Amino acid sequence: MLETCSMNQLESVPADRTTVTGFLTVCLLATLVGAVAGSFGAAFHYGVDATVSVYAALATALAGHPLLTAFSAALLGALMTAAAFMLVRRYAPEAAGSGVQEIEGALSGLRPLCWWRLIPVKFVGGVLAMGAGLVLGREGPSVHVGGCVGRMIGEKAKATVETLNTLIASGAAAGLSAAFGAPLASVIFVTEEMRDKFRYSFLSIHAVALACVAAKIMNDQVFGRGPLLPLELKMNLTHAGPVADEIYGFAPLFLGLGVLIGLGGAAFNTILLKCLRTTDRLSSRSMFIFVLGIGGLAGALTAMAPEFADGGESLIEKVFFHSPTASFLLMLMIARTGVVFFSYSAGVPGGIFFPLLTLGAVSGMAFGVLAQMLLPELPVHPSVLALATMGGLFAATVRAPLTGIVLVSELTWSFQLLPPLILTCFAASLTAQLMGSRPVYELLLERTLALEARKTGCRTSK
Repeated sequence: MLETCSMNQLESVPADRTTVTGFLTVCLLATLVGAVAGSFGAAFHYGVDATVSVYAALATALAGHPLLTAFSAALLGALMTAAAFMLVRRYAPEAAGSGVQEIEGALSGLRPLCWWRLIPVKFVGGVLAMGAGLVLGREGPSVHVGGCVGRMIGEKAKATVETLNTLIASGAAAGLSAAFGAPLASVIFVTEEMRDKFRYSFLSIHAVALACVAAKIMNDQVFGRGPLLPLELKMNLTHAGPVADEIYGFAPLFLGLGVLIGLGGAAFNTILLKCLRTTDRLSSRSMFIFVLGIGGLAGALTAMAPEFADGGESLIEKVFFHSPTASFLLMLMIARTGVVFFSYSAGVPGGIFFPLLTLGAVSGMAFGVLAQMLLPELPVHPSVLALATMGGLFAATVRAPLTGIVLVSELTWSFQLLPPLILTCFAASLTAQLMGSRPVYELLLERTLALEARKTGCRTSK
């Protein structure tokens, strides 16, 4: 049976955060939160990589037997996904999905943050689900676990409610910093995406920044997980695109691309919520069969066609380095979009953050290759359009354009492409807003609260 967890179980311990001692105490606590969250992030990254490598060993052991390889990989993927699903259902239902919306709910006082059960379930369940090959991002569990670390340390330090809010936000940002190696984007994400929940102040923003830097140091320097994208790719992308004084001549191209991405982002949010509502109506038996099916599909794809599975870190490298054909890119875009919806609907730990960036890279590169075919004289390299689409799709779905701009720039070291990124991201975000689309994490939190209210109503009626 699940342990109950109050959303307001901490007493507010009086403390003056404006004093030097209070200021330094909060900063030290935030740095500790960042270090612990970064350690968890590095361990999570290692766990997912080690689990996924089992498929490569399986393919090697069964070389020359493709049908047996596919069947064995499908069985392994189904078992790992089912184990993650049962772990979540039995011990921590709130561990399902991204976790970003849970942190936002916790900061608003609407959702519990039971760190003692969430940390192990989110960690182990996420390793199993993403190790199975589901198209999910490890940033969701990293953010959720990071927020739990902030709550845990805040409780142990007997923090005030205001300081607790700061530490939870610091942990969430630190988790994102460890997952992406992008501390500046992580700070902006908290202030932009969580702006209605995060208690912004001079002290709190400094605490978040310290936590993000501490997490990156732990991930990169202490545990040696390194950057999310390879340095060779970053160095190559720094030379992409037209020079600065030419880029503004292509403003209509990037604005038009932003409008298209905004329409796509609005559609993505709508379809994702419809898929989730469909699985919400399934019986326990039907849901378990669905989980086995998507896990088996992901496992088979990971072993036989890895481009169509997992979060997509290696796929981004292939897209930029190997210049696939437009037809293959379009097929990849359609297939991965479908698998993203199925994977997230399985009710296992995993985010949609990085899958969105991967989908943006694939669709943007497809757009760029097609544009180059139709307009051979166009001096804009397809990789520039791919980078712009990565940021634009994130901005359209999450409705955080500043985060999208800085995140893509930090991930790829392509700060010289800020003008097209800015145009594309803001055009995409504005288009999605004008379409009546709402931010995806807002929709996910609203769904979670509705499900909880329905369960509470059912228990009351009984």
